[in-house]
Amino acid sequence: MANVGYYSMSSGQGLASQVDEITNNGDTAINVTVPDAAQLASLDSLYVVNPSNGSFGAEYLANLAAIDTAVNNGMNLIIFDRYVTNANTILPGNGSSITVLRDFSDSSNVNVAAGAPSSFTNGPNGVIDDSTFDGGNSSSHGYVELSSLPPGATALLTTGDPTHVVAFTYPVGSGNVFYSTMPIDYYTGTNHSAITGAEIFTLFGNTTEIMCFTRGTLIQTAQGLRPIEALRVGDAIDVASGGTQPVRWISSSKQRRLSANPKHRPVRITAGALGNGLPLRDLLVSRQHRMLVRSRVAERMFGAPEALVSAIKLTALPGIYVDESVEEVEYFHILFDQHEIVTAEGAASESLFTGPEALKSVPADARDELLALFPELAERDYTATSAAHIPSGKLQKQLVARHAKNAKAVVEIRA
Repeated sequence: MANVGYYSMSSGQGLASQVDEITNNGDTAINVTVPDAAQLASLDSLYVVNPSNGSFGAEYLANLAAIDTAVNNGMNLIIFDRYVTNANTILPGNGSSITVLRDFSDSSNVNVAAGAPSSFTNGPNGVIDDSTFDGGNSSSHGYVELSSLPPGATALLTTGDPTHVVAFTYPVGSGNVFYSTMPIDYYTGTNHSAITGAEIFTLFGNTTEIMCFTRGTLIQTAQGLRPIEALRVGDAIDVASGGTQPVRWISSSKQRRLSANPKHRPVRITAGALGNGLPLRDLLVSRQHRMLVRSRVAERMFGAPEALVSAIKLTALPGIYVDESVEEVEYFHILFDQHEIVTAEGAASESLFTGPEALKSVPADARDELLALFPELAERDYTATSAAHIPSGKLQKQLVARHAKNAKAVVEIRA
């Protein structure tokens, strides 16, 4: 569950009509009265509407620096804008480079952009297609030129012209920005039946989903849920062995142009695919990253109900697959004094295991740093101790096959 602030540029605070989009997605809605550093500090996302056709809110403009800083530090910024004119002046980072035009010549025709990720078009809140947002009274209020999108941007919706982008997302520091020329505040009203409330829920929920997988996984800590990229050495993380353990080391590696390196593509574990409603939201992990299975099937095979199984083996199950729509991903490695089971998006998952094969996944420069902190890892007689049973690859495959054959959840037993 994320903390999502909601704010209207015209009202100087959130609108009641914004709350449903947030709570329908299972998140906590927080009314933002001033988008300054103090109120943004506790937010995972800020959801902004601009109901004005003639300007941007003065209060919002006065706090652009604070908003920019918050996004760089990991907050998501979601903007639905009616004014559109000069939108480049209100967007953080490289958003200032966009070419945007307020235009109504094809405003009732909203299509899915070429290359929009499947997690946006087929998200947990339903399907978005070329007809979903057509027919509303000015479904969009203009467009951004495709060629002017910031580096790393993903076009999500267009007008009938595929070069006229209605909605897109792009990274800024540790956070992300979503911008749309759709007046979503207008379509939350009950008297605008051309675009239904359910379709707005789908748009907002799928928008949140696509932004979440680009910004990282939510980890359960002593201070509550925190994005993995915000964790620092010394932070106390909840562990399955009891209580909390401090992070001793953390590193990350970015994988780009995954079409040329498909083996680096992440495995997507969709919400609920493990069973018992877990994970709570889609979870992206590397292929060899292991998830904790808790089931009677595991108990019959290994004499204990828990076993760690690599994500690539779990792809034999419904709702778990290699996500070929992802072209860039950042993998994080977290190390404690010993191998631990942590909670990621509500599901039990491993920390970095310091066995020789696992260490190969750590980039060379980071591995040098790790060995400087833990020189024993390089000793010939060093043996890593796992937090739970790790079956052989063959037995992992058999375990997952038995679950698939009997339609049994791999998280059949909750801790």
